Amino acid sequence: MLTQEQFDRLLDALDPDRACAGEAYQRLRSALVKYLRWEGCTRAEDWADEVLNRVAQRLTAGEVVTRVAAYASGVARLVVKEALRSQAREYSGAIEMAAPVADEVADESVYECLEECLRRLDPDQRQLILQYYQGTASDRIRNRQKLAGRLGISLNSLRNRALRLREKLELCMRECGERDVLPESNTKSEDTTA
Repeated sequence: MLTQEQFDRLLDALDPDRACAGEAYQRLRSALVKYLRWEGCTRAEDWADEVLNRVAQRLTAGEVVTRVAAYASGVARLVVKEALRSQAREYSGAIEMAAPVADEVADESVYECLEECLRRLDPDQRQLILQYYQGTASDRIRNRQKLAGRLGISLNSLRNRALRLREKLELCMRECGERDVLPESNTKSEDTTA
C-alpha cells in the first residue's frame, strides 16, 4: 500500500503539473494493464497497481528515474514473471481440486480441459474457485477466511459457493474428457444418426 508521500513522488516524477501528472498516471496504468493482460496475467489491474507501487517506492527511496514509463515497463516485465508463478500455484490448487476427474480424463488433456472449463466460468466465479483452492493446506484456512471477509459472507456460504463451482467444474471436465477420449469415428456416426 502506498503512502501519500510515495504517491505524490510518483506524480511529481510523471509531470510537475498535477493535472497533467494525473492524466499521465492514468495513461501509464492503462498501458500496464493492457501489457499484463497481453502477457496472460489474471487480475491485471491489481498487478498494474503493484508495478506503480514499486516504482513509487523506488522513487521515494531516492532512485533517480528520468523516464518513469520506461522504468515502469522494466518493473512490469519482472512483475509478469511473479504474476505467472502465482497463477501457476493457483492453477495447481485447481488441478488438485479436479484430481478425482483427472483419472477419468487422458493425462495430456487434463490441463486443456481445466483451462477450457475455467474459461467458461464468469470471471468472478473463476477468481473465487482459484483463490479458494490456492496455497498449501495450512494456508488455505487463512486464505478462505480472508476471502469470505472480502466477499462479506460467512465461511459456510463461501464453502457452499465453492462446492457448487467445483461440481460445475467436475461436470465440465468429465464432458471435456469424454469428448477428448471418444474416437472420431464414433462421434461422426452418432452425429449422422441423430
